[in-house]
Amino acid sequence: MRLDELKSRADAFLGEAMQRGADEAEVGANYHVVDRIVFEKNDFQLASSNTTLTFSLEVHKDQRKGSASTNETKGIALGQSADAAMTLAGFSLPDEHLCFPEAQKHEDVPGRFDDELENLSPDKLRGIAADFLAAGRHESISIDGAELQVARAKEVIVNSNGLVAKDQATLLNWVISGMGKTESEVTSFDWFGGTSWKWDGSRERSLADAGVFKEKLLRCFGPQKGQSYEGKVLLAPAVLGELIFGPMQFHISGRQIMDGKSRWENDLGKHVASDCLTLLDDPFDLDLSSAAPYDAEGVAKRKTSIIEKGLLKTHLDSTYTAKRRGTVSTGHAGGLKGISVAPGDSSVEDLIAGTDKLVVVERFSGNLNPVTGDFSGVAKGSHWYEKGEYKHPLIETMIAGNFFDLMKSIVAVSSRADHYMNEYKSPWMLVDGVSVTAS
Repeated sequence: MRLDELKSRADAFLGEAMQRGADEAEVGANYHVVDRIVFEKNDFQLASSNTTLTFSLEVHKDQRKGSASTNETKGIALGQSADAAMTLAGFSLPDEHLCFPEAQKHEDVPGRFDDELENLSPDKLRGIAADFLAAGRHESISIDGAELQVARAKEVIVNSNGLVAKDQATLLNWVISGMGKTESEVTSFDWFGGTSWKWDGSRERSLADAGVFKEKLLRCFGPQKGQSYEGKVLLAPAVLGELIFGPMQFHISGRQIMDGKSRWENDLGKHVASDCLTLLDDPFDLDLSSAAPYDAEGVAKRKTSIIEKGLLKTHLDSTYTAKRRGTVSTGHAGGLKGISVAPGDSSVEDLIAGTDKLVVVERFSGNLNPVTGDFSGVAKGSHWYEKGEYKHPLIETMIAGNFFDLMKSIVAVSSRADHYMNEYKSPWMLVDGVSVTAS
């Protein structure tokens, strides 16, 4: 389906809502074609090729909200869905802050649509899948699952304020999972993967990621017990999404501020983290799979400084939370889309060398309370160092601490920054004050 056809159908749905007396309305139209090849029965198979078309409608009438969705595009179906949305609005509670964004321009993000991926044949996808699997194989590794997926997406958002947001993108995803396994030993489970907006170069990148997966597992054989202590640990980028970025986003969210759950409501311009931490949201970074020109409401995205040398620079607002809080939308309906942490001056090896005893946490499996910031869980696939010298992989070891303390106890960040599965970009972080309990 062409973008202009998708927009025409979205406009028709919007018109049905306005004809039924909506004060304002918004329609989101999404067309997706996804081909998947999955590892099954010790080989890759063409698992599915799915096409979905969805139209979602939100209406506001007398400060009340109603919504409906449909995958039908005929006039009768659109009219029935509009009727349903208007009926639901009549039963909802009034909210004076309901609103949709105004019409605006969007900065294009070139490089997210590739003709080769758009027209990629199953045979080509199967070919790269076979090479990907081979790159992750080893006699001491049991591959539990693997998948390659190519997604072609077209999207339109229109509202009664004249906003029109149109986008199309192609994305190739790959992931592989499993564990090290010999006759006498089984390691912890792990996975790794990545994405590419284009076909060119994707084979090399996927093979490199399969190699990372294999190397991580092979380093986990022969684990031993470490030591219990409270002090420094080195956090790999794979850990930071859960221990740092997730709770950080919670406390800068306009929604959580609105609901009285954010501890950083009054901390703009104040130190909430170590001077070592500088973090921005860059929705135009094509190394990240969430790069996009606008947010979930169609509000234009822009580079946004979140934390600068430990100082909190912004809260995140949608159109709705901005109206309730008396601010302006930051284009973050749907949250952060391009987390990127500035690297430091020291190598990972230098960070390790400066410690007496150290757990390098490669993966975290546990719980974190976003309100209190308390976390505890198991450091998996992790490693033990003494006086900067590598000793051995660790038997699963407990770590515990608090997010707010952790943010202010970042000792240093590495000069090397990694793209964790193309979800975010970050250096390794050396933090202090973590409780380590050996098994």
